[in-house]
Amino acid sequence: MWPSLMMTKTISKLWFEIFHPTARAFVRDIGLHGEKNKVKVRILINLHGIVTVDSAKLIEEHVNGIIAGGDGGPEVDRMDVDPALDAGSSASCQNGAEEGYESRDYKSPKQHDIPVSVMVYGGMSHADLCEALEKEIQLAQQDRIAEQTKERKNALESFVYDMRNKLLNSYRSFATDVEGDVISRSLQQTEDWLFDEGDDETENAYAMKLEDLKKLVDPVESRYKEEEARAQASKDLMNSITNYRAWANSLPHRDRELMLGECFKVEQWLKEKSQLQDSLPKNTDPVLWSSEIRSRGEDLVRFCGASMGKMDPGTAAM
Repeated sequence: MWPSLMMTKTISKLWFEIFHPTARAFVRDIGLHGEKNKVKVRILINLHGIVTVDSAKLIEEHVNGIIAGGDGGPEVDRMDVDPALDAGSSASCQNGAEEGYESRDYKSPKQHDIPVSVMVYGGMSHADLCEALEKEIQLAQQDRIAEQTKERKNALESFVYDMRNKLLNSYRSFATDVEGDVISRSLQQTEDWLFDEGDDETENAYAMKLEDLKKLVDPVESRYKEEEARAQASKDLMNSITNYRAWANSLPHRDRELMLGECFKVEQWLKEKSQLQDSLPKNTDPVLWSSEIRSRGEDLVRFCGASMGKMDPGTAAM
C-alpha cells in the first residue's frame, strides 16, 4: 500500500525517513518553486505491520538565527529533532554554548495541513468492498437455504423407505387393507415425484409432502406404539396392586379391608378391559389406552396412601 499526498502545489522530490517504530516520519527535501521545503508526515504502524498515513503538514520556516559552532560547523535544524526530545535538545544547546557554540532564538515555523488520500494498487475500493460483503451475505444465505432444503428432501426420502419397510414388517398387522393400500400408493407416488419433478423443489414443498404422509401413517403408528405402552402400564399397575396387598396385612382390620377391596376392584377392571382389547384385531383403534391404565394406577395410589397415612414403595412402580 503506497500513500499518495494530494497537494495544491507541485512537489518535485519526495522521500521518507522513518526514524522510530512509534510510527513517525519526516519527508525531506521537497522542491517548491525552486526552494527546498519540508513536509512532516505522521505514519501509523499497527501490530500487524500495516502502515497507514495519518496526516501530513507543510513546514514553512522563518529562521531568525542559527546554532553554529565556533569553528563554523554545520547547522542544526530543530525540525529534525523529535519533539519528545525537545527538552533534552535545549539542555544540549546550553552545554554547547559553554563549549563555544553560539545560540540564537528561533521563530516558530508555520505548518499547513496537506490533504492525504490512500490509493491501494490491486485492492478494492470501499464501495466495492461493501458490495462484496453484501454479496457474501447473500451467498451465505443461499447456501443455508440450499442445505436446509437438502435436509428436508433427505428426510422425506428416508421416511418413504423406512415406512415402506415397516408396513411390510412391524406395522403390517396394525394397518387395515385399505390403509395399507393407500399408504403404499402414496409412498410410491412420493418416491416417483422425488426423482422427477420434485428433484429440485423448495424446502416448504418437501415439508408439506412429509406432513401429508405422516397424517396417513399416524393411526397405524399410534396403534403399534400403544400396544407396547399398554403392556408396560398394565404390568406397572399389577405390581402396585401386589405391593398394596402386602402392605394391607400390617393395617388395622377396617383399613385392610378397604385397601384389599380397592385393589380387587382395580384388578377386575384391568382384566375385563384387557380381555376386551385382546378380542379385537390389532388394526382397529384400542378400547383400552395406556393413559387410562396409568390414571387408574394414580387413583389407587391416592386411595391406599390415604389409608396408610403415607406413600409407599408401590408408588415408585407407577
